[in-house]
Amino acid sequence: MNLLMTVMRCEWRILRLDPALWLVLMMILGMVAYALHNGENLVERQAAAVAAASVEEQERLAKLRKGLADIQSGKVAPPDAPFRDPRNALFVGGGSAATHVALPAQPLAITAIGQSDLYPATLRVSSASKDTFFFADEIANPAHLLSGSFDLAFVLVFVYPLWILALTYNLVSGEREQGTMALTASCPVQVRTVIIGKLLVRAGIPMLVTGAAVLAGLAFIVGGDLASAGQALAGLALAIIVYGAFWAVLATAVNGLGRDSAYNALLLVAAWIAVLLILPALINAWAEARYPSPSRAEMVLAVRAASAEADRERDAALARYQDEHPQGEELRRGSYRERTLRRLTVQLAAAGHSEKIMADHEAQLQRQHALAERLAYASPALLMHDALAGIAGTGRSRYRAFFAQVDRFHQEWRAFFISRAQAERMLTTDDYGRFPRFAFVDYHGSGTLSRIISALIGIGTPALLLAVLAARGLRRCRVA
Repeated sequence: MNLLMTVMRCEWRILRLDPALWLVLMMILGMVAYALHNGENLVERQAAAVAAASVEEQERLAKLRKGLADIQSGKVAPPDAPFRDPRNALFVGGGSAATHVALPAQPLAITAIGQSDLYPATLRVSSASKDTFFFADEIANPAHLLSGSFDLAFVLVFVYPLWILALTYNLVSGEREQGTMALTASCPVQVRTVIIGKLLVRAGIPMLVTGAAVLAGLAFIVGGDLASAGQALAGLALAIIVYGAFWAVLATAVNGLGRDSAYNALLLVAAWIAVLLILPALINAWAEARYPSPSRAEMVLAVRAASAEADRERDAALARYQDEHPQGEELRRGSYRERTLRRLTVQLAAAGHSEKIMADHEAQLQRQHALAERLAYASPALLMHDALAGIAGTGRSRYRAFFAQVDRFHQEWRAFFISRAQAERMLTTDDYGRFPRFAFVDYHGSGTLSRIISALIGIGTPALLLAVLAARGLRRCRVA
């Protein structure tokens, strides 16, 4: 142990004279600060959007309540247009009293944007079909979303390995090229102990500084909320250590091949490209080929076509009825009751068509995602990103739970208003107080923790295999 500490102190004295170390440290501090700043801006924009939606909803409901009170007191006459009537259950539930639902942010949401840039901050749930609020807003230009976001997850998954590789690619080859490896081998010390000490310093410094920079940034931005995120912080620290160890051991294994530094650098860059770019692309391509699903645009067009077809079928049925019953003047004039019933019929028919299309599309996507999650164990980069998204509360599993609860709430909302519309019952002041309210039940803890642990085991397993290969390679490594 004393020898190892001596080697580490000596390596630190040598390394601190290398400009590459200080360049790496400046990049760590700058990129971590910028990434956390971007994450903070996104979370603040989402929070502002949710707050604005809540205020708008309260103002809208207050206006409806006032209109209803004026009608009930006789101050104003009931409107002829059903969509302006605060008593009309169908039109109130379908638009004028639609409620906003949102996925609450986790304390470490600024660390990974995850799925949050694919969905709006709030969904305006109404009694219409799901497509009317699931596809109502476009978050950003899809071409921009393809390039991803510069968040902490991007820094840790893509850039963090480069910092470690920059200091460890010539761990053994540099010593051999400078002639110091032969000198070390001539001393009464084990070369393996010297290499381990050098590795702990060269890989440990970027890992330690990265973890400290992330923790300091989170403490500065998140503040007191970190007290409730102890488990997430522990998971984040463990992810940084395990993922960093994978790349450090990989660099050691490459050094164990006994080639020169240029060869090591080229091979490690190729490994970085394969692990972070090629493997994830192949996994996604295989999942999409195995379970192909239409694009979101195609699904939206199919849903819209189903709604239009339901409207045409209703128009055709109404035309036939008018031809067979010429005395039906009320239908021909389009009375208040007829317009409400027509909207109700079309809405129910459109909902049946569109929700079947959406359910088929969602089932195919779930099969695709399940296959991709299984194949992700072949790519430490995908596992690391999934772990970070889970820690931030922006992963696919949490959004899946949120949308499942939104779907149940949508059914509850529709049942409340559709049942009253079918019974031709007008809303009262008491009904306004009984409107369904959404409350997200967060099952984020246990399920996400197991997912994070599984991802870290998936990263740690190949790291252990690489460590075995590195140990065998270093035993055979020549010293000159």
